[in-house]
Amino acid sequence: MYLWIDPWIRKLWYWLIDEEKNIILSWILLAEDKSPTRNDQFARMVDVYHFFQNMIDDYPIQWVWIEKLFFTTRNQSNAEFVYGVRWIIAMLFRSKTIPIYEWTPQEIKKYITWNGRASKELMLAVVQKMFRVKEIERHDTADALWIALMTKNKMKM
Repeated sequence: MYLWIDPWIRKLWYWLIDEEKNIILSWILLAEDKSPTRNDQFARMVDVYHFFQNMIDDYPIQWVWIEKLFFTTRNQSNAEFVYGVRWIIAMLFRSKTIPIYEWTPQEIKKYITWNGRASKELMLAVVQKMFRVKEIERHDTADALWIALMTKNKMKM
């Protein structure tokens, strides 16, 4: 199984697909309307740890992908939290010898469409056809499915 994780300050998206490209899990963890306080961030890190620890126990995850992040200096507090979550995830999966890979959005678009500046609409249309999904509400879901498939294909080479 292939897991894709997109951690951000208010939400953490994750998708798990199997060898046949079936979506096993797809959800948003940490969904919040407002930015968490510092104490909330620490509590959320514990939640992330327990959530993914249980996922490791429940599913035979082969590879994990995390989107490469870019932060400017003006959102340093957000960056600290997101990088903290990334390290928790990295420690959990690597402690079980599950490899972790990172891809930039441009690398993903180029791999899927041969154009590193492909539109979200094109990416969405291609993923709906490839995964035989009639409707996908979020572009992030399409990105996640492509990334999981891309990681799977690249690892088999």
